[in-house]
Amino acid sequence: MPSGRASSSPSRAWLARFSFGIALVAYALAMAVWEHKVLRLDGAPAAAALLASTKEAFVAGGRSIFSPGDDDGGAANSTAAAGAGVENVALSHRPAHVILQNPRLPDWIKRYASWHAVQRKRYIDFKRGNSTETSVSDIKFLISRCLANDHCGGASDRLQDMPYNMKVANETNRVLLVRWEKPAALENFLVPPANGIDWTIDDELLAWMREDDDNGNFNLKGKESDDKKRFVSTIRRDSAAPIFRQYEINEVGHKIYHEIFRLTFAPSRQLADRVHETMELLGLAPGEFSSVHLRVKYPVRGVDERSFTFEKHRHQIVEWATNAVNCAAELHPNSTIYVSSDSNDTVGYLLEESHFARHYIDATVHKKHPLVVKLVARDYSNGNEHVAFSDNVEADGFMSVFEDMMIMGMGKCVAHGVGGYGRLGAA
Repeated sequence: MPSGRASSSPSRAWLARFSFGIALVAYALAMAVWEHKVLRLDGAPAAAALLASTKEAFVAGGRSIFSPGDDDGGAANSTAAAGAGVENVALSHRPAHVILQNPRLPDWIKRYASWHAVQRKRYIDFKRGNSTETSVSDIKFLISRCLANDHCGGASDRLQDMPYNMKVANETNRVLLVRWEKPAALENFLVPPANGIDWTIDDELLAWMREDDDNGNFNLKGKESDDKKRFVSTIRRDSAAPIFRQYEINEVGHKIYHEIFRLTFAPSRQLADRVHETMELLGLAPGEFSSVHLRVKYPVRGVDERSFTFEKHRHQIVEWATNAVNCAAELHPNSTIYVSSDSNDTVGYLLEESHFARHYIDATVHKKHPLVVKLVARDYSNGNEHVAFSDNVEADGFMSVFEDMMIMGMGKCVAHGVGGYGRLGAA
């Protein structure tokens, strides 16, 4: 009898372990099927479902991902999706009208958006003779500019000021507008979103404003608080972004920078097409990847932007790149990481030569160890043109600068180094 009991106990234990194992396998299969249904809509990969099916919504602008029914704007997105013939699709971008309904957005922004539209229309209607008003001299303007003879800096230098500029414009009752003449009109890359802030100055509007400008140069760097100056303009403010961050911390209590930015800017049709195609090709779904941006030509530690070569600074670039990827991987473990840089050789190093690339091959091809990091990038055969320094005058030559910025902005987090471009993508 004792021997019988001894032999039956391991048998029961083995049977219990076997049953438990079967249960785990069944659970894993069920979860796999469920995840397959969640990540694929009508047989389309997640990125395609998020982007291709909602391309019109993508162009409309925004940031966050919503599924119909979400508390924070789901109903509006559901309506937009249904109108486009799409059901149960998470939108890759957030329309301006949804941003304006966000209860966490300060009321002054909502009021300013409405007031701005009225004042801009008043001025244009008056100039076109479509108004019964006898004067619109009460309308004042704040212009963010890069005119033909201005020294303007790069894309981030010009764009990162915009939330602060909007705050100043609101406080001084000015209509905020933007005009770029070099390297090309901003509208080639970014446009006002539907129901957002229309900041555009076309040639007709510019001519009217020049007629009304007593200063002749729109009072560059004039004081916005000076009511006697109808026009005030600015090129860049080095302190604008830090001041706005302090405002978020001290008065708002949470970040609103990205909301204001996306209330102001949406990708142009050409840019939206490129971003859509790149993300679909790389299998990137909004919010499900992270980014690394390396501004390696920034003039620090002996770097000269105009004479820069990757090999000349290889040692420190490898150090920076490794640190950035490790940072992104720590913030968002086991994720796909989108890599961008002002040096295409740096991108090539990370994707082709770095230990991250070797580990990825070892994990996926040779099955040597679990996958840690997958690095991806758009076509990096040609480097990004610098908006301020390039001799290129064709708008298409700068499209990749804005493509990287838009893609970074749709990720979960951004690891970046010096310079404002990475911070702008992260914001």
